[in-house]
Amino acid sequence: MNIVSLFAGCGGLDLGFEMAGFNVIWANEFDKTIHETYSLNHPNTILNASDIRNIKGTDIPECDGIIGGPPCQAWSEGGKQLGLNDPRGQVFLEYIRIVKEKQPKFFVIENVQGILDDKHKESLNMFIRLLKEAGYKINYEILNAANYRIPQDRFRVFFIGIRKDLKNNFKFPDAINSSPITLRQAIGDIKEEPIYYNNEIVIINQQRPNHDTFNGNYDSKYMSRNRVRSWDEPSFTIQAQARNTPQHPQAPKMVYESDNKRSFAKGYENLYRRLSVRECARIQTFPDNFIFKYSDIKDGYKMVGNAVPPRLAKQIAIQIKRAFSDCIAGNRIPILTNAQHIKKIPVNNIAAQYSYGIINKLIGNNIYNLNMEKHVLISIISKENLSVYLDKSAKKYYTGKNFPSTINLKNLFYFMPYIKGRGIKDLYIIKTARIGTKQEIHPECLDNDYRIIFEIEYVKQLFKNYKPIHLNIWHTFTDTILSELIKLNTIEETD
Repeated sequence: MNIVSLFAGCGGLDLGFEMAGFNVIWANEFDKTIHETYSLNHPNTILNASDIRNIKGTDIPECDGIIGGPPCQAWSEGGKQLGLNDPRGQVFLEYIRIVKEKQPKFFVIENVQGILDDKHKESLNMFIRLLKEAGYKINYEILNAANYRIPQDRFRVFFIGIRKDLKNNFKFPDAINSSPITLRQAIGDIKEEPIYYNNEIVIINQQRPNHDTFNGNYDSKYMSRNRVRSWDEPSFTIQAQARNTPQHPQAPKMVYESDNKRSFAKGYENLYRRLSVRECARIQTFPDNFIFKYSDIKDGYKMVGNAVPPRLAKQIAIQIKRAFSDCIAGNRIPILTNAQHIKKIPVNNIAAQYSYGIINKLIGNNIYNLNMEKHVLISIISKENLSVYLDKSAKKYYTGKNFPSTINLKNLFYFMPYIKGRGIKDLYIIKTARIGTKQEIHPECLDNDYRIIFEIEYVKQLFKNYKPIHLNIWHTFTDTILSELIKLNTIEETD
């Protein structure tokens, strides 16, 4: 399938789609500091360097799909969040205009999760309305790159549009690893000392291309929180600003001084340095033969940090291929998701194991003292039960007649309802997990089959805005730990 890339950057999204077998025939990128890098690494793609506002649909070749990530700074939680009041936010409408004119089979838009904030609700609803009016069915979710064998926590929202006249069944990719890829696995073999730059003109690193590190000063904002992840953890989010780049894992975690101040550990100051451009590229899953060209080191970090990790892009592309598999030569694509491997255990079988009906009873003191390492069950809420979750009065949650074999009921401590079309926001504690029936909640129901009943109590609103995270199990459940969810609140700095 032939695709077109808008706001291509250095081409991380493009590379992922190429790895999945798509042909990127034409790309647009206005930033001249990126052109040499894109052309070098995508020699078979026509690169158009015009301002997208001056591009007509007739200037773009016919294609099956359009992919791209309109500038995110206008929506970023770490920026001013001006949205459509920022010129960078307005170009989102140019992307929509081109999709409407070209009418591809599908489109992909990647952006920061800040675009989902309540303050941008009116703009987001307008975008979705315009895309639906253009003839597309829209799906969107927040994905964490760490769930797809990418060694960093990186939360991004992906909008997938499929033309309404085409039969398809697009689903977001399920997580493909249970334990994260670590910094040791990603960059542990890079032993060479990098070349350090501030404002100097960059020379080619003959020993290891792009192993260049920004050594500018650390401002108070940078020193306000820990910037070190250990060798056995995934990285913090790789960002586009050189000054905000995470520290190399050779250094100890930064020392707490106060709520808004950290310091480098005394006696180890020589170990602290920012990750190099190449190390950041590795963490973003760019191959070593993908060479970044720049004379200003800040442009190197910008290209890497703004990119979609190619490995994640490939997973999205594979799912799009699956959605159109009946239309592609070769017919069905033999790719199985983790969800297809997870067995369904009838709750009747679970009930037989618990003669007293109690699976787990939690005894706690202060439910408001959050335990970051406890498991959280996230589950989609049916329409008939929606009202009690919207007003936070829910006291019982019941499952369907089957439960996933991979979820250990005795490990569950918290519960979060997933509101369809919105996501998750509110945290409940599970007081008791037991066997029961649907009739307990809905007496009018004639169904007497066993269900798992979770007696729950509202704890707090965990997120300011709903987070439409991916439900990894049957697109109904996710089992995670609270500390992983809290990462969704991490603010990324932007210009």
